[in-house]
Amino acid sequence: MLKKYVLLIAALALATLILVGPAWPGTVPVSIIPDGTRWLAHVDMEKFTATKLYEFLDKDGRLEIKNRDITRMLKIDLFKDISGLTIFGIDSGEKGAVIAVTGKFDKKRLLTLISLDDDHREIPYGGQTIYSMGAGEFGAFVNDGLIVFAKNQEGIERVLDTAAGKTKNFASSKLNAAFKNIPSNAFVGGIAEDIAGLGKDIKESKFVENAKMMFFLAQEKQDNLQVRLHVTADSPENAKNMAEIAQGLIAMFKLSRGDERSAVASSLLQGLRVNLDGPTIRLELDLPSKDVANLMSHGRGLDGLFD
Repeated sequence: MLKKYVLLIAALALATLILVGPAWPGTVPVSIIPDGTRWLAHVDMEKFTATKLYEFLDKDGRLEIKNRDITRMLKIDLFKDISGLTIFGIDSGEKGAVIAVTGKFDKKRLLTLISLDDDHREIPYGGQTIYSMGAGEFGAFVNDGLIVFAKNQEGIERVLDTAAGKTKNFASSKLNAAFKNIPSNAFVGGIAEDIAGLGKDIKESKFVENAKMMFFLAQEKQDNLQVRLHVTADSPENAKNMAEIAQGLIAMFKLSRGDERSAVASSLLQGLRVNLDGPTIRLELDLPSKDVANLMSHGRGLDGLFD
């Protein structure tokens, strides 16, 4: 149950900023991330709540409405109490993903909610407790202000072992070094060393079948939202092919006359550019934060993302 609710928190925030990149506060919890981690994404809420985008959405009341139920049930303020959200992959595929949520939690209340779930189990592990809420739902408190979740028990165990210093963390890895290159004012950032190697389903995509490193960020400059996605292919020729695929998909969305969500996507993509730099494809989106907030706040097909 704990995982379901905290994942709901994450999902609401991700939906709030879908297509532009969400943001959560706090730094990456390096000490709990195992060495060998293959990809990582992190959002910084303090930076997000300082943006004009957040200000416009907050004034509209959309964020308050979606935060209200979470606050009432878990006694957590979505935009003040959650201090960090980091998602990382210790193995390929969805089951290799781990979510770390940092913040101010009412641990007693959360544990009470867990105990109300008839399917919950408490599994002792190295002086800690792993909570299972059914098949594919595992979580643990690393400490009172840090909760981790995974779809398998092994993932939680690897994180707890790393946190306890039993295994090496990723602090000295190439992935962490590359992640540090993300600008300090970005409110969301992520990196993957080898996209095509992350899983069979991903590799089947024509866009990423020859892709290697991926880098993305979202930041605000002079009241404009800037989103950057850079993908490096295994050769300049394959990069050219990937750029053509991206441009074709963008053109299709821009011409879409389908449902309202397609229309919103088309509006957002008007400011998207695709540039080719050797083996690297650069997708860059620049839009006034006010325009993005208007698209998100006044229906225009995004309502379903908040329900």
